[in-house]
Amino acid sequence: MFQVLIVDDDPLLCSAMVNKLEYVNQDGGLNLAPTLTAGTAREALAIIQAKPVDILITDIQMPYQSGLELIDFIHAKFPLIQLVVLSGYSNYAYMRSAILSGVADYLLKPVKLLQLKEIIQKCIENIRSNLDSDQAQAIQKQAALNYQTGKYCNALLLRSPVSTQPKGLVYPAFFVAIFSANCPDERFSELLRRFSLENPQENAPVLRYFQDVNQSQVLLVNSQEDESRLRAYLESFCAFAAENKLACRCGVSQAGDRLEQFPELHRQAGHVLAYQMIQSFTVKMAEEILKKPERSPQNLFHKSSRRIQAAFQSRNFGQIYAALNEIFTLDYVSTRQAVLGDMQDFYNGFSDQIRQLATSLQVDLGPAKSFTLFISLDELRSYFQEQLYRLQQQSEKETDKTQYVISRAIRYMEQHYNQDINMKDVAAAVNMSYAYFSKFFKEQAHQSFSECLTSIRMREAKRLIEEDPSIKIKEVAHLVGYESVYSFSRAFKQYYKVAPTGLNSGSAPGRKER
Repeated sequence: MFQVLIVDDDPLLCSAMVNKLEYVNQDGGLNLAPTLTAGTAREALAIIQAKPVDILITDIQMPYQSGLELIDFIHAKFPLIQLVVLSGYSNYAYMRSAILSGVADYLLKPVKLLQLKEIIQKCIENIRSNLDSDQAQAIQKQAALNYQTGKYCNALLLRSPVSTQPKGLVYPAFFVAIFSANCPDERFSELLRRFSLENPQENAPVLRYFQDVNQSQVLLVNSQEDESRLRAYLESFCAFAAENKLACRCGVSQAGDRLEQFPELHRQAGHVLAYQMIQSFTVKMAEEILKKPERSPQNLFHKSSRRIQAAFQSRNFGQIYAALNEIFTLDYVSTRQAVLGDMQDFYNGFSDQIRQLATSLQVDLGPAKSFTLFISLDELRSYFQEQLYRLQQQSEKETDKTQYVISRAIRYMEQHYNQDINMKDVAAAVNMSYAYFSKFFKEQAHQSFSECLTSIRMREAKRLIEEDPSIKIKEVAHLVGYESVYSFSRAFKQYYKVAPTGLNSGSAPGRKER
């Protein structure tokens, strides 16, 4: 029997499609199993992973993930599933232009019985044709194994609950190879499959290909513990890829004896691949990596570290850019015989300086990028240059330090006016000493601290009384930071030339708002 899965966020449409499929099944003798339904792409994927699905009919517009994204994923991971797009007339042109290769056909809403019957028959013919192909079955099986292995290994990386360990991993050693290849997942996977077919080996390793959580291309190799044989195999594949106009290189971990070690093996492979920043290679094995000498980046880059730190503290972006362009270069690395560990330490230090500056400028740079994800010093340098540009733009907006400090002080007072605050509190909030801030504030704000705080409190008190004429003066005094009603009333009358009780009695305040 053939299993159909309907994916649409409209339960009424799903129900109608189930009824129509039941009718065309009885009318045409199509041998369909009871139809399955899902309201989201996530539900659909869960069903496909749990049981075989032959035909997938999905709507285009759905919450969280579109039908086209679902189709793209299913086509890559489960290439034998027949894919059908369900579309309304309103987005018909869009659907026709966006439809992906591998889609069997499309249905227009409202779905007509004859059209549905013809497309299901077409899908069944395609399925029967594929069932006659050993190669197609092998592709489907390998795609499922790759997907299951990737899901298991990525769960280990994320420290999430893992399912049952993938089957078929029979050899005693596990290696992780991470590739640097600028190509789509589907093309890389197809090249790897073709290479394996064209280069059969006795006791060939078990290969599982998938993308990790960083979208890097990962090859899990389960084989005998033979690094030299594995290196030769991977070098041959990289040469094969180059012949097909795909330049790639890979870093390979040490051997592990169980799959649960994947996170550590993955870390090793990523670190090895990161050497492409300072060395040229096709395949690099973990045992080739020299240990970092017992030295700190401050010792290796002593003068540069001090100069950079001073430049950050003074916000001298010209010096920061100059240091960045000097240090993260192959010439600088080779002159000082720096290994990758040295560069990673220096990268972390430089990144920390940028993060501290971003915090002081209140700029959100997002999560920091892992050092091992860079493929060259040029890319790393561009990454820092982009961040520095953002910080420089923000810094230039705040070049008038006086106005910046005054605005911060007043903002703090506006946020805490109803509390028992004093000048020491505000001075600490703007990182100034009490003595210096007292003189600084009066000179730059053209009023004393107490005058400014009183102004903020009086404006708020006036607003409260005008918005609610029945409010008690005692309550207003409390809300704007006065413990004594008498002190509040005296301050209000002195500020507005009218008592708070007379504010709404027809006599307008004489104080000009500031």
